[in-house]
Formats: sequence, structure tokens, C-alpha cells
Amino acid sequence: IEFLIKLTTKENQIVLDPFMGSGTTAVAAQNLKRRFIGFEINRNYYEKSLERLEKFSPNQNNKSLSKSMPLFEAL
Repeated sequence: IEFLIKLTTKENQIVLDPFMGSGTTAVAAQNLKRRFIGFEINRNYYEKSLERLEKFSPNQNNKSLSKSMPLFEAL
């Protein structure tokens, strides 16, 4: 996924992942100095993605990560 992000974006551009899962695309975006927006409706995957971002990007500034669930929850 890093190859695709590097091929199609430049540093500081935004990568959108509408099905975030465990955060693979978000980690790749951070590693390549891209900003990202991700959506996930499954609470377990959402929490796992935050853990991965903190684990795999320890030198990054993760203070901007949202630590709460979205404004609404799926039915």
C-alpha cells in the first residue's frame, strides 16, 4: 500500500480510507508523511487502528488522532 500511496500522492496530501479496518493505509500514509482520514464502523477495528498507529509510528505526532468514536454509530 505504501507503493500506491507514494505513486499517487505527495507529502502533506490527504489519503482517504473509507474502510479503515486495522489501519494499514493510515500507517503507510504516516510513514510517507501524508495526512489521512479514515472511517471505520466496527469499534474493535477502530481501536486496533489507533493501537497500530501509535505502535508503528512512534516518532510521529499522534496528538491529532481522534480518540473517540464517530458522531453517530451504525445501526
